Order: sequence, then structure tokens, then C-alpha cells
Amino acid sequence: MCTFKQHYNGLTRKKKYAARETIFSTLSLIFVKITTSRVNVYEMTYWRLKNDPVVSLYDNHLKLHYWPTSGYYVIKRHLSSIAKFSLNCIHGLNLVTFSDGSKSVFFKGMKITYRGRPVLPYPRKYVQETKAVLQEIRERKNALQRLYYHRNKAAERFEAASTYREEEIWNRFGKSRIKTILDHVDVSKLPMDDVFKLQNVSHRKYIIDYYGMDTILAGLESTVIDSATIRGNPYELIEVDIPFSNWRDPEVNQKGTYLRMVNPSTSEIHFEGVPNYNKYFASDSDRQWARDNTILSPTVRAALAWRDNETRYAIPIKLT
Repeated sequence: MCTFKQHYNGLTRKKKYAARETIFSTLSLIFVKITTSRVNVYEMTYWRLKNDPVVSLYDNHLKLHYWPTSGYYVIKRHLSSIAKFSLNCIHGLNLVTFSDGSKSVFFKGMKITYRGRPVLPYPRKYVQETKAVLQEIRERKNALQRLYYHRNKAAERFEAASTYREEEIWNRFGKSRIKTILDHVDVSKLPMDDVFKLQNVSHRKYIIDYYGMDTILAGLESTVIDSATIRGNPYELIEVDIPFSNWRDPEVNQKGTYLRMVNPSTSEIHFEGVPNYNKYFASDSDRQWARDNTILSPTVRAALAWRDNETRYAIPIKLT
């Protein structure tokens, strides 16, 4: 595979006007000499040849016009073999890392040397944007480290509260081995919010069985979406902030929707989980899979209808 510089020299120094290089079966690069000092590079996929060039080649640098379909194959592999250059998508942001270790957000018209170094100065707008992006990446990284810290501490507390026993297990060939089995967990030593930090589902079940899901949910921050009184019984549709649940952005808690009601026999508060309201799914309510994944409107009656597997809630009638 030739580098960009080799293609540029081959077209500008010889009586050639175009060249093609196949990256893989569905992607090729078409090199077209525009002038004696400029070569445009076009992406040709299995379906079509793109109208605009992805890269323009010059004597001592190249200019990127748009984010390529396959950054590694189109850009990285065509620079100098010693160039440590990379194109990455981090948290939805297109970030370029140059061979000298510096970084920049991608922008149309970015100039890079054939050794993967930036041709400075870059416009101030993109310099400021790069600083903001790098700061956001650092904050997310720190937030993830705090999340992992709390998860590890919760796992350590669970191990300290657990006792194990050894049991001899026999297989069908008559051979035995010793298996360590969780025997008892003193849940009173565990804080209630460890239920959100533990990653092992079976470990979380011990805390849920001990405290009760209703007690756990009652201690979380919540927002009332809708309320209604049906046959003298009060209902509330609430949105609950679930901590330590969003690994993509640990600073933002995921939301859970619950139907809060009062047991008329015991006056105890009871929570029942329902899907979050999704406007897109609700608009396609004729399909069963859509109805399974959303309530049809952010109301108490819609939540009760979902619980009864109906599209519209009907108040039960007492039969005599």
C-alpha cells in the first residue's frame, strides 16, 4: 500500500492523471490530479463515487474535507509509517490525535503534514472548542473513576458481610472437587443504597429482600408526573432518579417511572414499575412491541392500562 506522499509524487511527477487503490471490497480511493501541485482523493464505495474529495494532497501537507468513512484505512494507513496519527470518535465527538501528542476537534479544511503533525495555527474557534471537549472528556473520566470506586467499595462491604462454606461436588466420572458456596449475608451491615452499586444481581437481591423495594424507592429523589384519585384510592405516577445507573454519563442519573399507590387494606405505600413514556413508541401503539416498551401517555390512567395490558384504562366494575 502506497502512502499519500507516494501517490502525490507518482501523479505530479509523471504523465499520469488518476490512480486507484482498493482498501477492501466495498471501499476504494480514487486519486485525481487537479493541477501540478494538487491531487484530490475521492472515496468510492460499493454503491457510488462520492462527489466531494475526502482529502486534497499538496507538496508538504494534506487537507481533510470531511470525516472519512473509515478513518483508519483512509487516513492513518496512508501517512508515513512513523506517523502516530489517529481519528477517533469519543463520546460522539470526532477527535484527531496528532503524532506529536496534541489533539484537536475535527473541522473541514484541517491541514496535516505527511508525518501526522498539525499545520498550525488553527482557527481560534476550533482551539477553544478543543479545550472544551478535552475538559468534558476529563470530567467524564473522573466521573467514571468515582463510579468504579463506589462499586468496588460496595463489593468489598458485601464480601465483609458474607460467610462461605465449602461443599464437595461430585461429577459423573466419580471425581470430586471442593466448591465454595455463599452461606449467609449479614445485610444489616450493608447500607441500603448499595443495591444500586453492586453489579452482581444475586448480591443485590439480598438487599432488596431485606429492606423491601418499596422502602428503597421511597428514599430516592422523585418527581410527580401525574396524580389521580380513582374510586377513592389515590395514585401518583412518579419519575425516580436511579443513582449509579448510567455508566455512559455517571453524572446524570437514569430515570425510572413508577406507579405509587396506597394499599386500602393496610394503608401501606406500594410502588409498581411501568415503562418510561416514549413519544415515538406511543405513536406506534398498534404494534404490541411498542405497547410493551412505553406507556401511551404520561398519566396515571395510561400506567394502569399498561398494567392491565390494555390501551385504555377501564375502572373495574363490582359484579353482584
